[in-house]
Amino acid sequence: MSDKNSIISELYSSREFCDCINKMEPAHLRDDLKSEIILILMETEESKLIGLHQRNELKYFTVRIILNQIQSKSSPFYKKFRIPVVELNGYEKEDDYNHFDREIKESLEDVALDEINNLHWYNAELLRLYVQLGNFRAIEKLTKIPFISCYKNIKHSLKILKLKAEEAKPMFTKAEMSFIQNNRP
Repeated sequence: MSDKNSIISELYSSREFCDCINKMEPAHLRDDLKSEIILILMETEESKLIGLHQRNELKYFTVRIILNQIQSKSSPFYKKFRIPVVELNGYEKEDDYNHFDREIKESLEDVALDEINNLHWYNAELLRLYVQLGNFRAIEKLTKIPFISCYKNIKHSLKILKLKAEEAKPMFTKAEMSFIQNNRP
């Protein structure tokens, strides 16, 4: 019977594992991904790893780990290596248009928060749960409220919020607002 270290060593040097890693882009992160996968396998319980190897499931298990590490924004690999980098070479001072956009967004957020508080308590709570949990099935599971009921009430509440936000938008275009701001007495 093989031990954990020899199983992982065999996997690390296997052609399939290397081929799978080499399909990942960008290429400069491949070695880091390979190291991260091996680290995760080393942290896996020995009996589980040996069982996967004996049932010939270790390759599939490893491929799932690789995909999770590459695709999930909450994975350790993403957090360590794939965090988007903002280049500051062409950084420019914030202009009036960006400032104006931010003011509009902040005012619309205030309107949305006020309108959520004006909704019926049931709809407001469903909407808060939707924001917190992210999907209708999770709300159904937590509250035992049927999926369709959650869906219809939340969609209706979002429609109301959208209408209120449309009403709260300024009547001027960016160019008109810029002209007004620059030509104040």
